[in-house]
Amino acid sequence: MDRQNGAPQAALARAPYELWFGFAASLLPHVLAAVLGGYGRIITVVPLAAMVSIVDLAALAVAGLQLRDDRHASRATHWLVWATLVAGGVWLLYALYVGAVFVMVQVFCINQLCRGALR
Repeated sequence: MDRQNGAPQAALARAPYELWFGFAASLLPHVLAAVLGGYGRIITVVPLAAMVSIVDLAALAVAGLQLRDDRHASRATHWLVWATLVAGGVWLLYALYVGAVFVMVQVFCINQLCRGALR
């Protein structure tokens, strides 16, 4: 029995359908990477990377809002929330890292294209 309102633990085990959709959306970049041959293949196709990142951010938002509601209501957080945050966080960190490297290359002119050939 739950301490707060007497609801059985089985009620806590059921996850809202939004969490299931969020979890499936957070697995999208990992499935695409497995099918396409790696995260680099996703990143090099900019429209695909943008779409995957937007879907991943939506999944992280759903999981984050559920975590906040669970903390506010002093109830146990479903395992699906944590799984969504981890799976979505991996892609988001990778995309942010590659984006930061791209910006650094452009800002500091690291590649040969922006400064010309060395003599």
